Amino acid sequence: MALDLVIWVMYFVSIYFAVFWMMVVLDNPLRDSKAMKLPKKLPKVTIAIPMYNEEKSVIGTIKSVIKLDYPSSKKQLILINDCSTDKTHEVVQNFLKSNKSSLKGMDIKYVSHKVNKGKGAALNTALNFSKGELFICLDADSFVDSNALKKIVPYFEDESVASVLPLMKLKKVKGFALNLQYVEYLVNFFLKKVMGILDCIHVTPGPFGVYRKKVLEEVNGFDVDNLTEDLEMALRLQERNYKIIQLIDAKVYTLAPEKMSGWFVQRNRWYKGTLINLRNYRKMFFNKKYGEFGMFQLPMVLGAAMLSILFAVFVMWKHMLKPIFTKLYDMSYIDFDVGLMSKVWMERFSFLDVNYMIIFFTFVIFSFALAWIMYAFKYTEEMFTKRGVVSTAMFMVIYPFFLSLVWMGVVFDLARGKRQKW
Repeated sequence: MALDLVIWVMYFVSIYFAVFWMMVVLDNPLRDSKAMKLPKKLPKVTIAIPMYNEEKSVIGTIKSVIKLDYPSSKKQLILINDCSTDKTHEVVQNFLKSNKSSLKGMDIKYVSHKVNKGKGAALNTALNFSKGELFICLDADSFVDSNALKKIVPYFEDESVASVLPLMKLKKVKGFALNLQYVEYLVNFFLKKVMGILDCIHVTPGPFGVYRKKVLEEVNGFDVDNLTEDLEMALRLQERNYKIIQLIDAKVYTLAPEKMSGWFVQRNRWYKGTLINLRNYRKMFFNKKYGEFGMFQLPMVLGAAMLSILFAVFVMWKHMLKPIFTKLYDMSYIDFDVGLMSKVWMERFSFLDVNYMIIFFTFVIFSFALAWIMYAFKYTEEMFTKRGVVSTAMFMVIYPFFLSLVWMGVVFDLARGKRQKW
């Protein structure tokens, strides 16, 4: 009885969130404003690229910064090598030396940490050397569109804006893991765009997240001991009632894990950091001072984590694993005679035994999920018919199981005190 109650609560909460966000989508314009114009005097920007074992991708990242459609005299590039153990140092140094002439107009600084301090510390090092009015974090495995910065800068004319974020897409999509993440990224960033309407963005991702520098200095920079410094920074900005804006017109492309093992490791760090930060900022939960962010968004983030864990523990066990084990146990009495088992099952089958209520709620949830994915493809300007059909089917059927396993691993790691830096 208690198990059934938990499952029904999970269904109800899932549908409630789905209906709520769909109403926000239908009731608000989602396209980025075309009326935003560049200020007459462009602000100087500092672009920080923290690096840890990024020898394969960092040069592409640097080149994307160089190609930005923005005056070279207004760009400062700071490269922070956080004690990499591969050839990141040599690769970057060779690139800077061999391209001295083409880089002559740019202010470039290279800093190498003697010990590994973590991403937050690397960003603070860059912040200390920063000369720009805007401070930009660009992960060393990401590549920014040449026109992205000019699309972002106008939003900082509003003094209440502390951070503006681009749409993040995958650089390449090939294979099972990347196809799964292809839809995951589109859906998550479309959701962030919708959340931004209610000032409910709770994370400012590393790939080309742009901040107002004086605000970063006001909050004393990034947390050096945090697993997810970008999420923690967003919570600190929300705590001070600053605005965070998500765009879908400015784009940055990132390299995602090509194998599911890498996906599990990355998500483990992200979600572990999420739970730790939610605990640290628990005073914001159901606090009217923080508007919808405190009253709705933070409880929803925690609720989504709990739903995922409940899905693994209850739904997978009761409706999938337990029936399979029961059937196998029953079949052991007839020497696993599949033909006989099928015949008996057909004779005993009755449509009255089917749980139509579970089927109905599952159908409703899948319908909302499909509608959400279709909206995500539309507003992120991706062709659903080109790559979305197969990827979406994989995402809707398989992704919830993998996500539940990640959350289970996170809970297990936290219980035994396991943490990581990068």
